Amino acid sequence: MKSEHAIVSLFASVVLSLHAAVVNISSDPASNEKQTPLSLTTNDVLFIQTPSGGTAVVQFTSFGANKADYRWRYRAAKSQPIQSGEGQVVESYDRKRRADGNFEVVRKDDHDTTLRAGEIWIEWSQGRPGKGWLYYRPGRAKVQILKPDAFEKEL
Repeated sequence: MKSEHAIVSLFASVVLSLHAAVVNISSDPASNEKQTPLSLTTNDVLFIQTPSGGTAVVQFTSFGANKADYRWRYRAAKSQPIQSGEGQVVESYDRKRRADGNFEVVRKDDHDTTLRAGEIWIEWSQGRPGKGWLYYRPGRAKVQILKPDAFEKEL
């Protein structure tokens, strides 16, 4: 029985430590710092570096109606291996008529505006066709736009 308890405790510790590693650079409940909007188009490369040393490059590969596809590369620290992946962000709403005749905007099930690049998370919203916006707090990360060929070079 004690070994089962130790395994459960170890699992809980690992889950908590993994969750604590996420850096959402769009929010900081302890700060009054305003979010900085950043406009991106297809093939723009975003370079993100957190104060703890985490670094990511993100490239938007396509924009559709209320969604965008992207690819990412991430390294937690210089001594760590590079992780990579792909993702999609979606802004998806329904309008529901209320009893008073007005409408309420409700998120659909597929609504997910959090861009995830390894342990770095940042909020996205749809812009005009072929364009989107990212929102970050400068105190949470250094962020800059690079040329499209930088995706393979940076980190």
